This record gives sequence, C-alpha cells and structure tokens, in this order.
Amino acid sequence: MFRKLLFVFVSIGLTLSGYAQTPNLQTVTTQGNTTTNNISVRNVDGLVFTSDPVNQTLKSHWLKGSPVDPGVVRFECTSSVVTAGWEFYNSQLGKSLLYIRQATGNVGIGTADPKVRLAVNGEMLAKKVRITPNNWADFVFDSSYHLPSLQQLEHFITRHKHLPEMPSAKEVSDNALELGQNQAKLLQKIEEMTLYLIAQEKALEEREERISERQQLLSDREKRLSALEAKAGNE
Repeated sequence: MFRKLLFVFVSIGLTLSGYAQTPNLQTVTTQGNTTTNNISVRNVDGLVFTSDPVNQTLKSHWLKGSPVDPGVVRFECTSSVVTAGWEFYNSQLGKSLLYIRQATGNVGIGTADPKVRLAVNGEMLAKKVRITPNNWADFVFDSSYHLPSLQQLEHFITRHKHLPEMPSAKEVSDNALELGQNQAKLLQKIEEMTLYLIAQEKALEEREERISERQQLLSDREKRLSALEAKAGNE
C-alpha cells in the first residue's frame, strides 16, 4: 500500500501547500489512476500511509512539511516497533535497495538489518573520507614512551604472528576492522619503526667513527714504524 501511494505521489507532482484541486487525492489513489494536475495538501499532518487499517497508530507513516524547517519535507513514523522505518524498493529488480530504521536512525544500503549508523553491503567509492580517531599516535615520540627492543619485538612476532597491539587475522575476520583506530595503530608502528631506524643510524655512525679512529691509529703506527726502519737503515 505504501509503495503504491508513493508511486502515485511521484506521478502527480504532489505539493504540500496551497489548496486541493480536482481530481482529489482520494479519487486518484482509490481508482489507481494518475493525474497531470498538481494536488495540494493543506492539512498540517500531510499524508498518512498505513499498512494496518485496523490499528493505524501501530504502523503509520506521515509525509508532511517539517514544523521546524519550512524548506524540509518530513518522513515521520509513529510506530514504536524496532523494525519500523522506510524501505526503498525496486519492483523491476524485485529487491530492496535501502532501509532506514526509525527507532535507531540506522541506514542500510543493500541490507535490511543495519546494526550501525550506516551499513553498506557492497563497495563504496569516495574522493575523500574523513575519520576522527580518539587517540593519535604521536605519544610514541614522548620521552616517557617505552620502546621495546628489537629482540623483544622478534620474540612477540615469533609467538603471536602479528605486531604488538595490532589485531590478528582472526580478530579482523571475526570483528571487522575499525578504520580510524587501525590508522592510528599503523601510524604508531611507523613511528616506532622510525625510532628504530634513527637508533640504528646513530649506532652505524658511532661504529664508523670508531673504525675511522682505528684506521687512523694504524696509519700513524705504520708511519712511525717506517720512520724507525728508515732511521735504522741510515745508521
């Protein structure tokens, strides 16, 4: 019933203001006809769609102008049933395309049971995605941060088969991946890796300095030996 009325609403170019014109909405919808005339609804409650004519307050949907913003059309549901809401259905394909659950406000695209604010059963394409994680990873560069040794890191990887504080493959498979938190953890590991590289670079520089000093000592020793040998030969 709701889909039929919605189709009629689109076909007749409904206007939610002004005055009623001929033919009236009841005649059009009852006979299953369409009209090229505009039909205006003056009632502030707008249009009511119900799938339960006996108990209309149980599953009633209202289409009316928003009392808060005159430029907005409000889809209102009076039902307290958790599964109540709105469905966008393609009769040609014989499937539901989008659901909005009124109790939670959750939106499901390709799924009739969205468990979160937006659930998409399929791919998403965007030019930009903005995420607000709770904790960014710059604390790694704080002097109080404890950076595990590479030996400790190797022991953890050998035992657990993944990096510390990162989810395992099974955890991701069972619980999915929280994108913002994962980005923060990946940055933490990159920053830790940067500290390891800096430490190794310093160690290499110190080793090169010691090698250079030893080479200089050997060179000076050879020069002294050569001078002694030359002096002994002259005598």
